[in-house]
Amino acid sequence: MAINTSVKHILTAGQFNKEDLENILQRTEVMEKECKSGEVKKLLTNKIVACIFFEPSTRTRLSFSAAALKLGAQIISAENAALDFSVHKGESIEDTARMILSYADLMVMRHPRAGSVSLAAEVAKKPVINAGDGGNEHPTQAVLDLYTIKKRLGRLDDLNIAFGFDPKHSRTIRSLALLLTHYKNNRFTFVCSEALAPLPEFLKDLEKRGARFEVISNLDRWQDYDIFYANRLQEERFKDKNEFEKYRRDFVITRKLVEGSKTMILDPLPRIDEIELGVDALPNALYFDQAQNGLYVRMALLLYSMGM
Repeated sequence: MAINTSVKHILTAGQFNKEDLENILQRTEVMEKECKSGEVKKLLTNKIVACIFFEPSTRTRLSFSAAALKLGAQIISAENAALDFSVHKGESIEDTARMILSYADLMVMRHPRAGSVSLAAEVAKKPVINAGDGGNEHPTQAVLDLYTIKKRLGRLDDLNIAFGFDPKHSRTIRSLALLLTHYKNNRFTFVCSEALAPLPEFLKDLEKRGARFEVISNLDRWQDYDIFYANRLQEERFKDKNEFEKYRRDFVITRKLVEGSKTMILDPLPRIDEIELGVDALPNALYFDQAQNGLYVRMALLLYSMGM
């Protein structure tokens, strides 16, 4: 079954063109100004947003809920849908989506299986937003990452950006790299153990998009990067937990490494081992600002999906 393209779903970073991104980023600036002035227009009054999460979430679930409330919508939600919903009894994702969207005007969904949110969108006559589908993608996180970079550096072109430390499993790394291919002269470095290197099909996609990239296994060139985008090792994606334990502390961003550099440090969080606590106080540690920006970006994305 084909996805209804007349409905503005957000399913993959690959669906956006540069014009889409620029419009969303501009709308995000407006949302931030309205939030800070306390004068948010209630554009979603009388709408209901369903936040349905089959995997744990702090930032994504709460920022989407807060974004909807700021815009005047009401929320129905499930933070543990795998146990609380009838999928626990064997109901399909498609039937679950049909039911939820008979009660709500838009659904935000996270699911541990890649492609599952797209399955929901195939039967949906109202917007579905992918809040992370397994190790596949996290498109709304990528948009807030773009916004954070542009806000700090004033550009999205000519960036030397490193990604660590689990590009094999990280949906946030995958989605952000895809969005950055819309901008000129960006260079990507994937920093990881050999066993956690980006998947070949992802690298082929980057090649098709004209991206320049390399894969290395050290932090020796820290000072060269405009941005270092860290992400924890994705424990829940490892089939062998011993393998996770083997690699989890191979790379750690320490205060000694970072201090005195201008490299902008991002992390979609939660932070586990990948960034030392002592880094937090440094001016280039922006991961908590990044999380705050999620509110403004998701306000803009809710309006985008609702055709406003």
